[in-house]
Amino acid sequence: MKKVEIYEPAGCASGTCDPMIEADLIRIERMVKDLRERGVSVSRYNVMEHKAAFMESDAVKEAIVTNGIECLPITIADGKIEMMDEYPSDLALAKWAGLPWSELEIYAEREKRDKMFFVSNGEPKVTPESGCDDADCSGDCGSCN
Repeated sequence: MKKVEIYEPAGCASGTCDPMIEADLIRIERMVKDLRERGVSVSRYNVMEHKAAFMESDAVKEAIVTNGIECLPITIADGKIEMMDEYPSDLALAKWAGLPWSELEIYAEREKRDKMFFVSNGEPKVTPESGCDDADCSGDCGSCN
């Protein structure tokens, strides 16, 4: 398995957090726990609590010097920056962690399911970024990928 590192911004230290950011943090925590249970080495570093880790990573230092602190979070897999400026999806994290296809399918299904939300009348809708508004879409149209 590969080593995954997530370098994160200061976060919600004030106690007031944007609900979307908070949801992402909860999802990432769940995913990190999942990956660790599968034997993957996953480390999370907060810029306020783990300054030494930021200083020890040449890739992170260079990204911050080039793009500013706004480039956080940064996700690194085996020393290579895979993503900056946002948290990766569960499926992306699972791929970078080197999980076998049989396990990646679980995350692909979770991701597809997470894109759906229910409006007040109970009818399923798909989030706008998926580009699909067919409630019973099987995913084979190509617009959900």
